[in-house]
Amino acid sequence: MTTPLVTQLRVAGLTPTAQRRAVLALLARHSRPLTAQQVHAELTSTARHIGLTTVYRALHSLADAGLLHTFDLGGQRAYRHCGTAPHQHLICTRCDAVTECPPEIVTGWLSELHQHTGFTPHPDRLDVRGICATCAGT
Repeated sequence: MTTPLVTQLRVAGLTPTAQRRAVLALLARHSRPLTAQQVHAELTSTARHIGLTTVYRALHSLADAGLLHTFDLGGQRAYRHCGTAPHQHLICTRCDAVTECPPEIVTGWLSELHQHTGFTPHPDRLDVRGICATCAGT
């Protein structure tokens, strides 16, 4: 039986190795980006033997294939599983939560931006940093 993650790997042109499947499955369960060290720690805590170098290789190949997005969080590279359609991220600078912005909001804003400035942005990747509602309430 082929899982959706295996299908994603194959569509991206990657061999669905056990390591790639494990890394992708782990990141698919998290809404926050994780560093390579965090991915490694979580995978090894579940009794899965995987080397840190293998984790780095898997993360890089998954990101190069477009299955993961990379983020600079606190000076470290972190990874998050995202869909392949163009979308935008709202990144909380306090808790590092990443949520996807509703596309209809971004489309209207980018259109307005173009009308006022003449600038034509490429909406395939846009990261907006700020404070999430949870952190703002504390």
